[in-house]
Amino acid sequence: MHRYIFKKTLLAFLAGVLITLFATGASTVFAKAKFSQDELAYMPAVKLIELFQKGETTPSEVLEAQISRVKKYNGEYNVSRRDLVNELDTFNAGKVNAITFDTFDEARKLAKEADERYRNGTARRLEGITIGVKDENEVKGWRVDAASLLLKDHEPCTADGAMIQKLRKEGAIFVFQTTVPEQYLSPMTWSRLYGVSRNPWNLYYGTGGSSGGSGAALAAGFCTLATGSDMGGSIRIPSAMNGLYGFKPPFGRVATSDNTYETLGPMARTFGDMALMQDVIAGPSPKVHSTIRPKLDYPQKYASIKGQKVAVAYCRNWLQGGLSQEANHAMDSTVAALKKAGAQVELIELDVSAENFMPTYFKGLMSTSMYVIFDGLDKHRDKFSSYVKNLEAYAGKLTPQDQVNAELMLAKLHRDVQQKVFEKGCIALIMPTLATPYFPADLDATPDKAAQVRGKTYSSTNLMLTPIWNLASRYPVVAMPVELSAKNVPVGVQIVSNTYDDLNAFRVAYALSKTIAPLYKDGRFPDFRNVK
Repeated sequence: MHRYIFKKTLLAFLAGVLITLFATGASTVFAKAKFSQDELAYMPAVKLIELFQKGETTPSEVLEAQISRVKKYNGEYNVSRRDLVNELDTFNAGKVNAITFDTFDEARKLAKEADERYRNGTARRLEGITIGVKDENEVKGWRVDAASLLLKDHEPCTADGAMIQKLRKEGAIFVFQTTVPEQYLSPMTWSRLYGVSRNPWNLYYGTGGSSGGSGAALAAGFCTLATGSDMGGSIRIPSAMNGLYGFKPPFGRVATSDNTYETLGPMARTFGDMALMQDVIAGPSPKVHSTIRPKLDYPQKYASIKGQKVAVAYCRNWLQGGLSQEANHAMDSTVAALKKAGAQVELIELDVSAENFMPTYFKGLMSTSMYVIFDGLDKHRDKFSSYVKNLEAYAGKLTPQDQVNAELMLAKLHRDVQQKVFEKGCIALIMPTLATPYFPADLDATPDKAAQVRGKTYSSTNLMLTPIWNLASRYPVVAMPVELSAKNVPVGVQIVSNTYDDLNAFRVAYALSKTIAPLYKDGRFPDFRNVK
């Protein structure tokens, strides 16, 4: 009898607790179970913010889900090994290797603060959203060493850079620093300081560069957003290879530096996340005098492109033998998507090729402040990665005429684009990002690795079609994913709008994002295979 009364009392008590929980809104405790850790790790920022506001999950839960994936897939990044990564083939073999160091303890504290801000209604625009930060962006207290053995003991930053300031002000959480090639000088991300970064879609292949660690971290579900910089395609190359959206803003849109070849920008898994991050980081800063006023706003939704003219260049003349079948197929898919969206497709070809463009571009670039790379090449030859040593071809041989030649080529390119595209009434130009998606992760690090197109081996720099828009730096360019290749490596395109006309590039990208099957959805996620 006593047992019966006790059991009945206990059941009544538990029922009362449940009623109280539901009455006070604590039913979200049960709603949280509908999201797996992997779902939270890959959830778009735009969606996460909605869920945070509704109390259906928290920044702390998302952070822990992403930390779990870092521990599972990234591999070692112990700073004690920084000067020991000479065995490029074996260090972190079979792992993504996209991180130089983490700040998880600090991130956990900030995530708890973000949890409370959502509860009390004081959340900011990016409250609790995790961001991977490229080893170039200055974060107070973090070391920027540009993946160089010469800088591995460099003093920590004393203040946030302009873009980091804007992100921090809006509540973003910086969770780790991402890998880069040494001095940002390779389209693949590997260095003697950090080893080889690999593509989560297929670990045999590269993650791109120089924002390669940011690209791989996003693809692997390690963070929700990531920073990138672009001086020759360093946002767009990793975006293409990892199936991401990335934006190379026109010079001055985002506070970066006074080098006209360079800009900073967002990297994300979805169009909406890219637009959200760009809207936060755009605008003037007292730190950089070349930033443009007033700030441009980037909405989440854009007008239809139905009836609009969009130019398409397959860039068949970039290489003598043409681009790869994969690059051409992605362009075919993009043209089909444009037509489905109602756009009028205008086929054109630009008067530019790797053979005539790349040498002039590189000499022009190295004639800027980049010439400081040459300092120490002779004295510290044994400490540099091979691709940095290759710059010796320019050391002491650049003249004022090299910059003049770059300016003349820019003028010619600008006239060509204007006459064939924008003076014809097109709102944007779409072209390939890369000649092939197949770059071995340790390209140029080991002698047997090469990138080929139609059976021919090329210099890796000749296989990227991105530097065109670093020379012509006032053109905005959105990189977006199109499809997966037969070897499970993403293939993307570039969307170029007229000078400082950012929103038309976003308009076309938005339309295509609605007609092209997205990655990171419906089972289309990286599976970390390793197949040549």
